[in-house]
Parts: sequence; structure tokens; C-alpha cells
Amino acid sequence: MIYCSHVTRLSIHNLSKRFVVNLSKQQWRCFSEIDTSPSSVMRNAQVQTIYSETMQIPKQGRLEVRCPFNLYVTPIHPKDFPRLDKAFFTIYGDSDFQFSKDKWNKLFKFSTVFNSDDRTLRVMGNFTESGEKQLSELAHTLEVFCQIPPNYEIDINCMDNNNVNVEHLQSPRVHIQTKRGECSLRNIVADSIVVHSQTGNITCSGSLHGTIDLSTERDGIIQGSKLQGPFVRLKVENSDIRVNSIDSEHFFIRGQHGNFRFGKLHGHGIINLNRGSIKIKSIDGDVSLQCEKGDVNAFFFSTDLSTIRAKEGDVHLGVVDTANVRLNLVGKRVQVEDAATEHFHRKTVTKAGIVQVNGFISDESASASIDVSASNGTVQLHVRDWFSTLKLDRHVDQ
Repeated sequence: MIYCSHVTRLSIHNLSKRFVVNLSKQQWRCFSEIDTSPSSVMRNAQVQTIYSETMQIPKQGRLEVRCPFNLYVTPIHPKDFPRLDKAFFTIYGDSDFQFSKDKWNKLFKFSTVFNSDDRTLRVMGNFTESGEKQLSELAHTLEVFCQIPPNYEIDINCMDNNNVNVEHLQSPRVHIQTKRGECSLRNIVADSIVVHSQTGNITCSGSLHGTIDLSTERDGIIQGSKLQGPFVRLKVENSDIRVNSIDSEHFFIRGQHGNFRFGKLHGHGIINLNRGSIKIKSIDGDVSLQCEKGDVNAFFFSTDLSTIRAKEGDVHLGVVDTANVRLNLVGKRVQVEDAATEHFHRKTVTKAGIVQVNGFISDESASASIDVSASNGTVQLHVRDWFSTLKLDRHVDQ
């Protein structure tokens, strides 16, 4: 059985000035401090509610969205709806256009259809021929606000230069495709999280947990707070990756041109960058770092086997003094800071303009190793005591 809803209502709500946002000037309205339950969905003095619908659906299923509008997806609250069997849809339009109800109806078509056979809720939208001429190039003209049961599978294809924002879901699968728009995810738990953008930025706040695959092309940036799961894949073309924490059994990160910045890396993985720089504040695991043209800066707490290659650049290597590891350092120059000499026991060989330094920290019989090569650059080594890595020593004498 198929249930189809298509209801259009036009209204302009006047509430507090703190909710006033001009959609034509801002990419996202901030929902973080607003109660988004159906009884008090955000209303705005400069926003028209041009579509509103409530649907009865099962608590588990699939949401499929195909539309050229901004999209905001968030779950209904179990306290308000214990059965988790409701879905709410609202479309907000920029009131600066001063369109009447009849005018809006001529600019776009929108429908929500639930198919009980495959338990799929399909949200479809498109501009009419008239709407294409007037609205298709305005990124923030329309936004679809969806509230669904939290365990729904998500399949979103957002066209043109429109944005997608998905929050607080526990889903079997989250799959999002965008073209030029931004994609924002917050606190998502799923078996699989796949986001691909042709050129837009991908921002992950809170935490993402699951098998994670994020990729963007051209100058799109990937930013994240905490990524956790059995496998994490990040790919950019000519831009940056900035992630505070990755905790994964296996990860694979690559890009052509940009700067990679990571806080904590835990697990086993590969980071490949053609041109730019790689900086990692903390590594606990086995990594292969390669930068064709650019510098690498990495600090190790523990590893079994790791390698660093910088063909046209320098390597700044840091190691905690409690690490039981052998170091093989090769470069045009190898510099060991004075404070590291008591921890790093080494032998130096120079041949054909290349310096090779072999040694160990803590234990000569160590089986773990870090191999570093900067064939046309400098390898710099510093060793820090464990206490200083906690950033407590700066307070001892105060």
C-alpha cells in the first residue's frame, strides 16, 4: 500500500528577533538552542512556512530524498512519540521574495510518499520550469525540515548548490550525495556512513561511529571532531583535511594538494598526500605516511611498525621517551636535539651525501621500528618525556 501526501500551506510567523535569519545571506540556520519538536518547530519572522505535513509510518524503514532544496534531517523524540511512528515535514521559504501561496505552487512541486511494501519513505521535490528560471541558482531559497524516527536508513541525493544537515541518528546506513552544497553531520551512529560531494565541504561535529567513507572533490574540505569505527576512509582533491580524532582498526586517507591536520590517530592506516603538509599530534598504532612534496610532522606514543616518506620536504619526528622502539633515520641532514641524546642511543653513517642514523629508545632489543626517509630534506628528532606530554609540567613550579 502506498500513502501519498501533498499539502501546501502558506504562513508567515512573527516571533522573537533572536530567531531572525535571512536565508538568502546565511547557509544554515542554527538549531542548536531551539526546541525542534513538532509542537514548537522553529518559526522565523523572515521565513514563510510554505508546506507542512504529518505522516504515520512504522518506526523502522528507509528515508529516500531526491530534491534540489536545502535539507535538514533530525529525529523525533521518544519522550514525545514513544511509538516512534511519526514523520513531520516542513518547507521554509525566504520571505524576502514576498510570494503568494499560488505563486509558490507554480515554482516547485513537492511530495512525500510512503510505500509499505519496501518500507520506504520517498521525499521528492523539483522546480517547475518557472521555478528553474527564478530560484534554481539561489542556494538558500528553500529548506526542507524533516523529523523522522531515529532508526531510519538514510539515502539522500541533494542536487545543485543546496546543503544537507543530518543530526542525532542511529541508523543502519547513512548515504548522502551532494554537488556544490555543504554537508554537515552531527552525532551519527550507523553501520555505514558514506558521504560524497562533487565540490562541497563536509563537516562532522560531535562523533561519527561506524564504517566511514567521506570524499569530496575539487576544493572541498573535510573537517571532523571524532571519527570512530572499523574502517575510516577520507579523500580530498585540492584542499585540506582537519580531524581532531580518528580511532579505527584501519584507515586510508589521501589527497592531491592540501594540508592534513590530525589530533589523535589510533589504529593502523595509510596517509598519502601528493603536495602539501601532514601534521599529526599523537599516533598510537602503525601508520604509513607519505608526502611527495611537502613536510611531515608526527609524534609517536607507540607503534609496532611505521614508515614516513617525504621525497621533497622535511620530517619532524617526535617520540615519547617510554616508547620501546628502534629508529632508522635517512636524509640529507639528520638533526637530533640535545635533550634527546640521553634517550636515543645511535650510530651515524654518511655516504654519498646521505646521512643515515640508526638507534633505539629504551631497549636495544626492541622489535618495534619507525623508518624515516627525507631523501632531499632534513630529518629532525625530538624525544619528550611522558610527563610533559600530559602538559602538566608547566604547572609544577607555579
